[in-house]
Amino acid sequence: MKPKTIFSLLFFLFSSATFFAQDKDEFFHEMEISHTYVNNDKWRGAISANWKHIYDEIGWRRWGGDVYISRKIKSIAIESGITVNYTFDKDIVNYVDFRPWLGLRSDLQLNDRIFLMQKFKIESRNLYFDESYRNEHLLRSRYLLSLKYNLFKDKDNWKLNPTTEWYFIDRQIDAERFVNSVEFGLRIIKVFENENELAFGYKMESFKKTYLSENSGRGHILVLEYGF
Repeated sequence: MKPKTIFSLLFFLFSSATFFAQDKDEFFHEMEISHTYVNNDKWRGAISANWKHIYDEIGWRRWGGDVYISRKIKSIAIESGITVNYTFDKDIVNYVDFRPWLGLRSDLQLNDRIFLMQKFKIESRNLYFDESYRNEHLLRSRYLLSLKYNLFKDKDNWKLNPTTEWYFIDRQIDAERFVNSVEFGLRIIKVFENENELAFGYKMESFKKTYLSENSGRGHILVLEYGF
C-alpha cells in the first residue's frame, strides 16, 4: 500500500467523521514532539511535549509534557515516568494534572514486517484546580495495543500504526469535561535515514458521561508527531 493511499485513507476517515458527527462529537488537533535521550540494550528513555486544541472553541486547550525511563529485560520492560498537563477551560476551570506512573511494556517482533507493542500502566492523577473546585486525587489504569506494519517489503522507512487504548478509572471528577473510556488510532510513520520519525494520523476517543455532559460523546483528532 502506497503512502499516498494511506494519507487519502486518513483524510477520508476524518472527513467521514466530520460528516456523520453527532451533537456530542468534538474535533481536535494535537501536536507532539519527543526526544529519545537514551536507547540501548538495557535502558530506554524519552521526553516529550504536546499541545491539544478543540476546533470550535478558542477557550479550551491543553499543554503537556512527559518524561520516562524504562529498564529492558529481554522482550519486557519496566517503566516509570511523570506526566504533567495544564488544561485551559474558560467555561469551567483551569487545572494542572500531575501524574506519576508505573508501567509494564512488552515488545514482540511477529515477523519481518509486523511489530507488536503492549503497555499497561497505572497513573496516580493529582488534579489542582485554579478556582472553587477542590483538588482531587484518583487512580487510572491504561492498556495500550500498538501494531507497526512495514508498508514495503525489505524496507522500514514507511510504517502503518493502528492502536487501541482502554482507560479504567475508580471514579470521575466533576470539573473534567473529557473523560476517556477507549481510544482508536491510525497513523502513518515516515522514518528518516537518521532514524527520526514523522507521524500523521487520526484518533477517535470515546468519552464517558460526566457531570458536565448528560450524554457520552466522541472526540475526533488530527495528530501530528515528530520524534528524534
